Amino acid sequence: MNSKELKYLIRSLSLGFVINLRNKSHDLKSFIWNGRKVYYRSSTSDMDLIYQILLKSKHKAEYFFPRQVSPRVILDIGGNIGITSVFLAKIFPNASIYSFEPLIDNFKILQKNTHEYKNIEVFNFGLGSRNGRFKVYLSEDSENFGGVSFFPKEKGHKSEPYTECEVKNINDVIKELNISLIDLIKIDTEGSEYDILSSLNHEIINSVSWITGELHGNRDFELLDYLNSLGFSISFKKLINNRLFMFSAGKKEIISQLSRKEIRIL
Repeated sequence: MNSKELKYLIRSLSLGFVINLRNKSHDLKSFIWNGRKVYYRSSTSDMDLIYQILLKSKHKAEYFFPRQVSPRVILDIGGNIGITSVFLAKIFPNASIYSFEPLIDNFKILQKNTHEYKNIEVFNFGLGSRNGRFKVYLSEDSENFGGVSFFPKEKGHKSEPYTECEVKNINDVIKELNISLIDLIKIDTEGSEYDILSSLNHEIINSVSWITGELHGNRDFELLDYLNSLGFSISFKKLINNRLFMFSAGKKEIISQLSRKEIRIL
């Protein structure tokens, strides 16, 4: 058993979960978390998501969502297989959570992982600044089901594998769902974060208290400058293998309520 497998065993307390790290079939598996089944594909990035979000200790977990936000409405933009949504449903059981995932293979598992949660609604489309069907470029790593992008790695590189997915204007969707405010946003859209957040109506974005997401090297500085201009305090931390950076953006009234320990987590 290598060090990664040992860490997964200690956190999951499931030998079957650890065995599936080596199961290259990518079959659909499940294990119990919070009294419910969590579905994932064996030996894929799904398992890393589960470990990073559900299994690691609070101060080392991928995302930090302060309870002081007390959200009524949460958007999970880039829902993947629903790991963040079910985590949010546990810590904020009274919130209404809307999870958006454009890729059908991910979405089918998202449905399975969230169907027992009455406060989670899921949608098989992405959010953006306009409506349409767009190319989504797939990861060359056959085990990475989250590493997709709306941007090709090399412009004009025609052989790069892709699929197409539906994207809807974020303001139209919010209006259709009769959402008047959003308290918390988690966003992981592989480089489209600025396009999405800067498209939000000012009344909506100004109602947001906390945003957590990833930086992917596409318009990151514009995104951070934009959030700073709206009064967010921004912090960063390294993610898996020092390759990506997480960011957390909180309104000053929330930051001022955090304990020293919570600030260190940021």
